[in-house]
Order: sequence, then structure tokens, then C-alpha cells
Amino acid sequence: MSFKQALLDYKQLMKFMRPRRRLYYTGLIGDSLVNSGLSILIAFVIKDLLNFAVSGQLEDLYAAITIVVSSVVGLCILSPILSYLYLRSIRLTLADMRMQLYKHIGKITFRAAEEHHSGDLLSRMTSDVQVVEKTYHEHLRSIVSQIAMVTGSILVLCVVDWRFALVLVVLALLTIGINARFAPRMRAISDKLQAQMGILTERVGDLIGGLQITKLFGLRDQIGKLCEDASEEVSESGLKQGHQSGVLEACNFAVQFFSMGGILAIGLYLVSRQQLELGTLGLILYLQIGISSTFLQVGAAITLMQNSLAGAARIHQLLDEPAEPEGDRAAAALSELAYQEASGNVPALELCNVTFGYEPGRPVLRCLSMSATEGKVTAVVGPSGGGKSTIMKLLLGFYERESGQIHIQGKALEHYRIKELRELIAYVPQEAFLFHDSIAGNIRLGRPDASDEEVENAARMAQAHTFITELPDGYATIVGERGSTLSGGQRQRIAIARALLKNAPILLLDEATSALDAESEHEVQLALQELMRGRTTLIIAHRLSTIEQADCICVVADGSLVEQGTHEELLAKDGVYDKLHDLQYHAEQVLVSV
Repeated sequence: MSFKQALLDYKQLMKFMRPRRRLYYTGLIGDSLVNSGLSILIAFVIKDLLNFAVSGQLEDLYAAITIVVSSVVGLCILSPILSYLYLRSIRLTLADMRMQLYKHIGKITFRAAEEHHSGDLLSRMTSDVQVVEKTYHEHLRSIVSQIAMVTGSILVLCVVDWRFALVLVVLALLTIGINARFAPRMRAISDKLQAQMGILTERVGDLIGGLQITKLFGLRDQIGKLCEDASEEVSESGLKQGHQSGVLEACNFAVQFFSMGGILAIGLYLVSRQQLELGTLGLILYLQIGISSTFLQVGAAITLMQNSLAGAARIHQLLDEPAEPEGDRAAAALSELAYQEASGNVPALELCNVTFGYEPGRPVLRCLSMSATEGKVTAVVGPSGGGKSTIMKLLLGFYERESGQIHIQGKALEHYRIKELRELIAYVPQEAFLFHDSIAGNIRLGRPDASDEEVENAARMAQAHTFITELPDGYATIVGERGSTLSGGQRQRIAIARALLKNAPILLLDEATSALDAESEHEVQLALQELMRGRTTLIIAHRLSTIEQADCICVVADGSLVEQGTHEELLAKDGVYDKLHDLQYHAEQVLVSV
């Protein structure tokens, strides 16, 4: 690792500390100077005590006592204040870092979110933040303290005996060179280790999240093997890191051991020739031992700091992920003007020649044009993989189209900020997601300031009030992770109540009843009828029986609109819709006969 790269890594690490860098550096450097200064003063205490033991002069004893008392008083006053300053700055910075990550994860594009495993994101918010905290709190403090100790010791030795100072400077440079040679290997291992920790978190997350499927299909050995493999990779990298750290520590120890032995031998020779006081030799040896210990600690700190640099790089990598675009209102205004001049009766939702693909060169939608009339129910049907759910994602702003125009209530999609766009739309997915919160809390997500009466009214309209009141804690019942304590139909009705409470003018339903049994589907359909009343509704459905009464049915296949009309009109055309209808009808007849 070059000095330039090390400097860049350090700057990246300290970006988070920028708002409090003065407070942090004041506490860090001040505390390091106080502690290293105390160590150097102890060397003078040893010198005076040894001289007192040889000469018996009380002045030497009084000098040692004075240094000890003044050092203790100074340490008791300054150390707590300085420690508080830099610890406060660390705690506040880590809180900001986590909040920054949390907010940014909520802002990144849907595409970027899908490219990250939830376990990887969790690892960056926990494991990576923890290793960064260790550098702020321990590793940098150790390095700065040891640098201050070495610098102070060498300056003292320059005054006491320049020959020994010169020897220690040479040894210091040698030790720095050894550590510099090990740094690139340590950083490479640390980068790999942090990435593997993220993968291990992913595997454990999959094991816990899919525990029911794991038990149902007897996959404990297979899934456990994935976790075991990931754990072994982490262990292997950890062992490599430990090996490199051990070799580095051995090199540092060898240099310092032979230097101490040489200084002791030379010093005793000079004392025997009366060219050096015994007390001065004691001072030199104490400082030399301190410097030896310093370089051993610096080597360990540099080794551990590579983990923090790798963690900081992963955090910055996540923060560099693109955020959802806020819309280009200037471009949207021109688009609206041309659109309104060319349009008469403006639909509530309209896609004009929209092309989109998740991967370059593989379009999912191909020049798709379709619309939904205000206040009416429009259904989208077609073969799997035809692009139905993609239409929903584009309308919700999860992805940006490659070409074409999307208009919502007569305005170009770019006219809306993301928050404004999603305030206009209520969305009920195929599988409702509930947070580990109360039923009331999950419904109130539709409108956080809603009163208890409004929450209950929404639940009544969603056919959910009855089963909620039968629960032991009613609306205060905690639903568990992802609503695990409720049935699929109950979760869907709570999601519908949430959408009712939001009271948005546009409603998107993505196969909201496809995963339910007949009884639950009936209850949910009643709730959906209430939800759709007076709203512009776009429904994606696989079961054609659920959308026969739609005002308009759009048949999408291979990313294009191939048919459009009412249920009766489409059956009369003997086209794609008629074939889908016949297939489902015959399949249902077979199931009934069985």
C-alpha cells in the first residue's frame, strides 16, 4: 500500500468525523499527549531514584516525589476531560453514520436495492460500523499515543545522550519499514474478510427467514452447509490475518529485543567506565522499552485498522449508490404542454410507447401504450413474464423507463417528486408486508396522524374489524415478523385497511387475491370492492374470474398491448384473452371434478 493510498483511505475514514473533527482531534491528541507525557516523566522518576540510591542525595528523592505528585494531579484533571471530548464526538458520529445509512437505504433506487442481499445491507450497518468504531476509539488512539511517545522519547534522548537517540531513530525507521511492507497484504485480507462477513450474514439471514421452508423440505443439511461454508471462509481469512499479524509482531519483537540487549550492554559498559550515570542508563532503558512496546502495539493497531478501512470503504460504497431521482420539472413542463395540446380527454394513467428492460438489450416492455380512465377499473392480464408487474413498478417510480412517456392525472411522471407521486397512489401487493408492530400501527402507516376512530373505520370497511376484535389484545395485538401470527387473508385485509386509510385517488392491485383460499378471497374481494369505489384502479390478475366486471381489460403479452376491451368484447375476438379464459375454465373444471 502506497503512502498516497493510505492517506486516501484515512481521509475516507475521517469523512464521517468531519462535523466534529476539532472536538475529536482535541480530545484524541490531548489525551495521547497527557498519557505519553506521563510515561516519559516516569523515566525521570526512575533516573532520580537510581541516582538517589547511588549517591544518597535527598535532592534526587525530592525531585522524584515532585514529578510523581504533579503528574498524578495533572492526569486526574486533564484525562477525564479530554477522554470525554473524543468519546462524545465518536458516539455522535456513529449515531450520524447509522442514521445516514438508514436514510440512504430508504432512498436508493429499487434496482440498487434488489442487487443487495438484505443480509449484506444489515452487515454494513452493524459489522462494518462496529469495526469503524474500534478505529475511532482504540486504533487511532493507540497510534497517536505511540507516535507521541516515540517522538517525546527521542527528543528527551537527544538532550540526555544523542548517541542513544540516533540508535533509536534508526530502529524506529526500520520498524516503520517492516510495518509498511506488511500493510498491503493485511488490507487485502481485511477487504476479503469484511466481504465474507457480509456473505455469512446473508446466509444466516436466509436460514432464519426461510426456517419454515427449511424444515418443511428437510433442507437443514443443505442450508446449514451454505452457512458452514461461509463461516469457514471467514475463519480461513481470519487465520490468514492472524498469521500475518503474528509474523509482523515477531519481526517487530526481534528488532526491539536485540536493540534493548545492545543498549543495555553498551550502557553498562559506559557506566563501568564512569562515562554514564546509572540513573541516566535507567532512564534510557525505560524509554527504550517504552519505544519497543510502542512499535509492537502500533503493528497490532495497523493490522486491526485495515479491517476498519475495509469497513469504511463498504459503507461509502453503499452511500455512493444512486438515490431515486426527484424528477425533472423543467423537462416535464414541456412534455405536459405537448401532451395537453395533443390530448382531449386526459386519462388518469397513461403509458405512451414505453420501452423498458431490467438488463441492456433485453426489453420487458416494447413500445407499450395503454391507459386507465379516471374513476374506472382497468385490469391488466396476460401470460407470465409479459411485463404486467413491471408496469406497476414504473408507475410507482421504482425504475426509470428507457423511452416513451408516462402521465399521471395529466402530468408527466417527471413532474412529481417521488414523495408526491406515492402520495397519489395506494398499492396492495400480492403478499402484504406487515411490520413487527401492532395491528393499529400497521394500519396507521397509511396515514400516521389518523385517530383511533379512523383506524377502526378503515378496518370495518376492509372486513377486518371482526377478526381483530376477536384477538386477545384487539388492535394492540402484535402481528409478529412480517405478520407471521396472522393468516394470509387477514394480512391482506389489514393491507387493504391501510390503503383505505391513505385515501389516495389511484389504486394499484398486484394480484391481491391470487394466494388466498376461497373463503379468504371472498372476504378480501368484499374489502377490495369498498376500496375501489370512486377510485382509478389498475388491477393485475391471473385469475380472470376476479376481473370480469372491470370497465376495461388490457391484455399484455411479450411487453406489448395485444388486446383491449371488456370481458365480453375480448371473448368475442377469439384472441389471447379467449385462450387464457378457456385454459383457466377447463383447469377449474378439472379441479372441481377431482
